Amino acid sequence: MSHILMIATGGTIACCETAHGLSPALDSAALLGALPELSALCTVETLDLMQLDSTDVTAADRQRMAQAVWQNREKFDGFVLTHGTDTLAYTAALLTHLLPHFDKPLVLTGSMLPMGVPDSDAPRNLLDAFRTAADGRAGVYAVMNGQILHGSHVFKQHSTEIDAFLSANAAPAGEIRESEVRWNTPVPVPSGEPKLVEQIDTHILPVRLTPDLDPSFFSVLLGYPKVVLEAFGAGGVPARLESAVRDLIQSGTRVYITTQCPEGGVHLHKYEVGRRAEALGAISLGSRTFEDALGALMCGEL
Repeated sequence: MSHILMIATGGTIACCETAHGLSPALDSAALLGALPELSALCTVETLDLMQLDSTDVTAADRQRMAQAVWQNREKFDGFVLTHGTDTLAYTAALLTHLLPHFDKPLVLTGSMLPMGVPDSDAPRNLLDAFRTAADGRAGVYAVMNGQILHGSHVFKQHSTEIDAFLSANAAPAGEIRESEVRWNTPVPVPSGEPKLVEQIDTHILPVRLTPDLDPSFFSVLLGYPKVVLEAFGAGGVPARLESAVRDLIQSGTRVYITTQCPEGGVHLHKYEVGRRAEALGAISLGSRTFEDALGALMCGEL
């Protein structure tokens, strides 16, 4: 029987109603108390790492999560990490890059409704996460509403619906159907040794392009380490912004281009406007989600 470490970090799944609105309060023991059938699936130990609304989770907090997993890697067969849904995609992506080639299952989950309220998705999601971790497939995944998503392709598409997540630019890794884990993809072949990335760079600024963004805005960014332009469609820099972006790149700033579209990615070579951006020295982020690109940039991969 698999031995799983559950790491609790807060989020809606752990929320209780207060005079000031929902706030994380339930610890790991309270969450596990809602899953009487778990004992037949795996053995579980718990770690209450933090109790945060995921809006408040920082890169430093995500590093603590990665360190907790890494420090316990030899003791457990897998990990389940409970997390708020608002920034779950950011955490799943960054953990993928903080723990490259990870050789155990690390499964993130949360819920759109707190544990214990009527019709909550929390019991199902948490139990499905344990099912996925106990199945033993290595890698970083998120489990929500019966879907198993690769950590680098998680995208939250709705702020309130139970079916809030999709797998952006990739098919879901699998699903849980009738209590059975079913994978859509073959077992990944290890491409390197597992490690923990300990140094990250958070000096990355996203800039969402709008049709009438003032070119003078870019002057305040001159020399900033890394800027990600969230462009339209297949990507590009509007002609009226080209001079400002050229100055930005010549100041030493690395400029990357992603798209405001949830899926499809950037294809700079497709249109003239994209080719002009390439000529300026802008770097395409391809089919990466914004969250995955941010994680890769933080960890120095791009």
